[in-house]
Amino acid sequence: MQRNYLQVKQFLESEFPELRGNITGGNYPPPEWALKLMNVISVLHMITIAFFFLGDGLWTMIGLSSPPSWYQTCKQYPVQTLVTIFLIIPSFVQKYITTGAFEITCNGELMFSKIQSGRFPNGVELIEIFKNYGLAHNN
Repeated sequence: MQRNYLQVKQFLESEFPELRGNITGGNYPPPEWALKLMNVISVLHMITIAFFFLGDGLWTMIGLSSPPSWYQTCKQYPVQTLVTIFLIIPSFVQKYITTGAFEITCNGELMFSKIQSGRFPNGVELIEIFKNYGLAHNN
């Protein structure tokens, strides 16, 4: 996406000289719940690593006489458990962290939204958007 931003920035600065040096970009913030869920997943990873190294003894350290049944099931299927915890769950959440957004604002006013439109703007569209905003087009 960084490449798309740089191409659009270069295009806009060539079409609208008054924009030179005034275009900035950055990552669109992901939803707060997705960031919190990624933190929970990180904790889950640490717990999984602790169980890998400490084994069944970890249950007695936390005050349980024997491991729960779900833990025994996970031990019976270690590859599936590790793939789920370290690959599948984080991949599912990552799609919400990476928004793929391309939002264009000018003085706080939203001029184009990839999130709303579901597509990337083309050059003709960008020129029209900025001309309608009142910027002088460099023919």
